[in-house]
Amino acid sequence: MNSINPQEEKTKFCIYCGKQIPINAKKCSYCLKWLDDELSPPNLNTNANSPDNIIKNNTSIATNLENQNYNRNPRVNPPSYQNISEYSKVLPMRRFYLLMILTGGLYSIYWFYKNSCYLRDVFGKDISVGLRTFVFALIPFADIVVFYELLSEMKNIIEEKGLEVYSPGINTLILYFVPFVGMWVYINVQESFNDFWRIQEPHLPVRREFDNGEILAMILLFIVIFVFAFLIIIIWAYLLSYPTYY
Repeated sequence: MNSINPQEEKTKFCIYCGKQIPINAKKCSYCLKWLDDELSPPNLNTNANSPDNIIKNNTSIATNLENQNYNRNPRVNPPSYQNISEYSKVLPMRRFYLLMILTGGLYSIYWFYKNSCYLRDVFGKDISVGLRTFVFALIPFADIVVFYELLSEMKNIIEEKGLEVYSPGINTLILYFVPFVGMWVYINVQESFNDFWRIQEPHLPVRREFDNGEILAMILLFIVIFVFAFLIIIIWAYLLSYPTYY
């Protein structure tokens, strides 16, 4: 007859971490979890080597190992999008359409500024973003040059990824010399930008709502439009108040 080892009768396995602990322990000395024996069903066999306890302990160990692997494996863990500090530079096209419509096309100035910032800050181009944006917004003919330079510099960067890309010259000519198709040029160019950023920043989420810069740009543009319309109304009312004498 096989004798039972007295040492085995005095120990049990922790139901949380599976470590071997004294049979009368109320708290595991390894994982520091409390073991509430008073909640156990009556007449429960507390022998650590009983079949029920062996199955129970093995199941607990397997579950804990599975949870540890889940927490360590980034492919298993779903990404958390709470408190995101950085978004992809992809600009969803529906957001782009809405911004262009709400601002009557004036969003293109902020669009030019933002992409010029990417050339300087991300790709290290030695350019003056403020000066370029000023020229693009206010100086005729020179705006054509800086717009072409923006498209050309981004084209060279996109081509390094082996992507199909637009023609800077053709798109610039269409924008400035073909009426009513300027929106198509921005869409064509922005789609190439988006293809590039999806490859460049594959793990960053895409922002769907307006960012702070876009909101500020819309507010400023609305203020400019309102002031301009108000001045026109004032001038028109002033002219009507004085009859013309012939």
